[in-house]
Amino acid sequence: MKLEHIGIKEDGKAFRIINRALLDKELTELPKGKYRLLIEKYKRKKSNPQLGYLFACVYPLSQKLLLDAGWELATIDEVDVFWKSKFANREIVNRNTGEVENIPDLKRNFTTTDMMAYIDAIRNYCSEYLNGYIPGPEEQTKLFE
Repeated sequence: MKLEHIGIKEDGKAFRIINRALLDKELTELPKGKYRLLIEKYKRKKSNPQLGYLFACVYPLSQKLLLDAGWELATIDEVDVFWKSKFANREIVNRNTGEVENIPDLKRNFTTTDMMAYIDAIRNYCSEYLNGYIPGPEEQTKLFE
């Protein structure tokens, strides 16, 4: 069982837990045993609308641009791996040899700002190197002219 609550720390004031009564109730109901308490800075995770925009707009349009440029990416999953390898890498180090490798990061670890930066990097790359335009998330586009 994992308890998760949000607290607020303001300058000159004590740390305050939102809905403290619920936390107290949940703590009282825990079975006997040892527990670890971890407090970390709260960051909003990526949102479902961001993922929807990524998979419904950015990936399909960028796939078309990549195909036109000669890349053979047949599925959206391949497009996902392609862009993650380009813009969502993290370094891992072999502690024995000191060798550094880049591996694609997981989108599930992205915050909302990480996801915005990732999408913007793809849009900018498509604009600069693939001569294509991917509309923004709030932008109305014409389907037929």
